[in-house]
Amino acid sequence: MKKLLLLALATILVAATFAQAPAKYWVAFTDKKGTPYSIDKPEAFLSPRALELRKAHGIAIDERDLPVNPEYVKQVLALDTAARCFTTSKWLNGMTVYATREDMKEAIEKLPFVDSVERTITMKEPEPPIEPAYVFPGNAGKTKLTYQSDIQKDNDFDYGKAKFQVRINNVHWLHRMGFRGENMQMMVLDGGFQNIDSIKCFENLRNDNRLLGARNFVQPEKDPMRKHTHGTMVLSCIASYIPGLLVGTAPMVQVYVAQTEDGRSENRIEEDNWVAGLEYADSLGCQVLNSSLGYTTFDDTVNQRTYADLTGDVSRASRAATIAASKGLLICNSAGNEGGKKWKYIGAPADARDILTVGAVNIKRNRAYFSSFGPTADGRIKPDACAVGRNTYISTPVGVITMADGTSFSSPMLSGMVTCLWQAFPEKSNYEIMEAIHQAGDYNLKLNGQAITEPDVENGYGYGITDFLRAYNILMYGEHDVIMLSLTGYGTQERTIRAITENGVFPSSVTITPITFANGKMVESGKTKKMKFKSYEVKYGLYAHELSLPKLSKKQPYQLYRIDFVIHGKTESRIVGQEWPLE
Repeated sequence: MKKLLLLALATILVAATFAQAPAKYWVAFTDKKGTPYSIDKPEAFLSPRALELRKAHGIAIDERDLPVNPEYVKQVLALDTAARCFTTSKWLNGMTVYATREDMKEAIEKLPFVDSVERTITMKEPEPPIEPAYVFPGNAGKTKLTYQSDIQKDNDFDYGKAKFQVRINNVHWLHRMGFRGENMQMMVLDGGFQNIDSIKCFENLRNDNRLLGARNFVQPEKDPMRKHTHGTMVLSCIASYIPGLLVGTAPMVQVYVAQTEDGRSENRIEEDNWVAGLEYADSLGCQVLNSSLGYTTFDDTVNQRTYADLTGDVSRASRAATIAASKGLLICNSAGNEGGKKWKYIGAPADARDILTVGAVNIKRNRAYFSSFGPTADGRIKPDACAVGRNTYISTPVGVITMADGTSFSSPMLSGMVTCLWQAFPEKSNYEIMEAIHQAGDYNLKLNGQAITEPDVENGYGYGITDFLRAYNILMYGEHDVIMLSLTGYGTQERTIRAITENGVFPSSVTITPITFANGKMVESGKTKKMKFKSYEVKYGLYAHELSLPKLSKKQPYQLYRIDFVIHGKTESRIVGQEWPLE
């Protein structure tokens, strides 16, 4: 009798276990038939800013922009009294549903409008209710931005400990021109942003009302600024402003943050969270998105990924990233930290098409040992750009300035720089900005179509370290005509710079004009002078033309010039920067 009671109890426990099987599922729908939304009324699902950006860049609203059919969502939720919709994807036409019903997957698959179902995580315990969802008590659309006077006037920042990690990409010259991220909006997707609403390095961000929103796609009821440190450190690379200690690469940018990474596990649900955050950024009208996240292996050992999957077409995150680019969003994603490990290569969504995958170097321009390698499985060059991710100065959630390693930090370093570059050329598309960044990499230099340096995938540099002053020139003048400046020529601490041409292409005259920038426009600030130069062959039919710049002093620590070369009766202009040597 006792054995029978124990057996009966065990049977009840097993039955209860099978009846209570909390999990999340990705549900892909077949269509959007019957949707109440219309491409003729996009204001129902896109913000005024998003619509304005779409119009400015000639990007059409199409069926992919329509939200999923709410009736489909309703019918999925009706299959389980515990079911809850966590996220939806307009671009991939699907939803993430949480349920406890044991046969939920089979039940969903029977619905006529369902294309496929995938269990993306098996929960160890039931999820708490998500209502009410966390609401950011911020200023988006409510309070006027008020840029502080101290940062408004001073374009020559004292970067403090960040001075070398900023200068390696020459973005400080864009800052000196007045391009520091004003009126640009960025989304940062990460794993939590502890204390960004209180620590010192974001004081200006908060005082200016530029922290526009915070959202949690993992646990929607929880404040993403109360837990997890990674996103805080990432954001400090972009938006910090503590003169003499730490200044980020876009200290005046407007910021949204969203938690998509679940620190409790590593499962495919996080890619679907990422897609939800990406689409949120699109709906708000963000121009740049930083993601210091990547996915290669999962806790679910059955559904593992291989290098062959890195085509940009397998991961939902990668597919959505490519769609986002077609909608005008510029994504910077960390390459990953697998370079010294068995996996070795980038992950997803770093394998996506039409995004910037960012590798890591140190301040001596050497690749960081951990920075993941390209190419993608279908042969595309990765990384697209490199910035400092080895011994990068960041802020911790308690406000301590320290060094940290990872492409998690090279990516936000670069995303801030990208923001400043795009601010300078708002009429350019995200594709044109990305192409200029490719062309300005130190492993991708060309002259009139001839390769001076070539992408280095084997050693992990890809297109190399981006020179953002070179990228500015490319967008301003068109770099690859008949003349280019040598690798260190755009921003230099030397008096001598070198212009490179092909044999038979010699300047007949060269003039130099001191310039400054006011409200984003170039202004001549001194007299134009004719320059003397000497020419000599360097290699392979290429000629260098040496030019001597005026002498600076500590009282005049930097100067921007426009150099005009007359070649075959045509004037070719370039902007260069000269600065007093760093101590």
